[in-house]
Amino acid sequence: MLQAALAIALLAWPLFAQVPDAAREAQRAQELVAAGKFAEAVGIFRNLVRSSPQNPALLLNLCIAEYSDRQFRESATTAAAALRLDPNLQPARLFLGASQLELGELPAAIDALKIVVAANPRERNGRLMLGIALLESGQPGAALEHLEAAAEMLPGSSRVWYGLARARDALGRGAAAKEAWDRLASLPPSLESHLHAAEVQSAEQRWREAVPEWREALRLAPGKPAIRIGLGEALFRSRDYAGCMSELKPLLPGDSTEVQFLYGASLLNLQQPLDAMPYLRQAIARDAHLLPARAALGQALLQTGKPAEAIPLLESALAVDQDGSTHFQIFRAYQLTHREADAQRALAEYHRFRASLAPRP
Repeated sequence: MLQAALAIALLAWPLFAQVPDAAREAQRAQELVAAGKFAEAVGIFRNLVRSSPQNPALLLNLCIAEYSDRQFRESATTAAAALRLDPNLQPARLFLGASQLELGELPAAIDALKIVVAANPRERNGRLMLGIALLESGQPGAALEHLEAAAEMLPGSSRVWYGLARARDALGRGAAAKEAWDRLASLPPSLESHLHAAEVQSAEQRWREAVPEWREALRLAPGKPAIRIGLGEALFRSRDYAGCMSELKPLLPGDSTEVQFLYGASLLNLQQPLDAMPYLRQAIARDAHLLPARAALGQALLQTGKPAEAIPLLESALAVDQDGSTHFQIFRAYQLTHREADAQRALAEYHRFRASLAPRP
């Protein structure tokens, strides 16, 4: 692990050679990091930093503890403070980039990690995280060099093979990608192996089979919103609407269009159209072209006695109708607004659509 390797190296750093009590506290905090008791270590290091704010090595220790405790915003801030005191402190720059990567601040992470790799091309964690940051920013070609270098230095890392397989897939290198996926499968179960299994099951619409894989991935990485959203979608597609809402509720204060849509659509499918509408309206406000959200809001309006408002939403969502339900709802909306000719046309289109779905003999 990134944090463990650096924490062990830092045990030998003379932080407080002239202050025995402070030195003992620093040693105790470092031992807590090594033991996985990160929150306790953070508290001790912060107290020490207050007494010695100009000590870059101490700030680095605090940064490591914060990163290990998943306090990524705090870790980035502490790493930046250490670098202001010592711009050549490359471990601090590594943790700065790593924290920014976890926060989704990809351009900043890439800038920091490029400096780390330029200073030491054999910095395996820097290579890995730079490759991942480039991949997540939509640059698989640029990511490939770093991920392949990381694979040579970290052959037992599931994160390496997952990233490398994704980069090769994105570049259309199917055979090479399969080799990387096979290497991932040969390693012990991991976040990445469960994540890959969940993505494969979801892509093939085997939603019920995807749910336990998403759950295990979320257990291993509880702070990753994308994994929670993946689980929420799998539960929604499995028609476990209450389960979907339970998983997505922690993300409602965020800005995810998909979360708002899935939460609102779940309420709609639980026969709560009035409660569903605010979430569906928020989803559409964030993405006016999200046709499933437009269809769902149109259905909610129809169910709450507002067929005239429902019509334009339903009409715009016909392209994503999968079972004929939107066609039928437009027919009902036309009926309820006394547009008889449109209603007859919509009913005929509904029957044609349903007939097209029937299996051929």
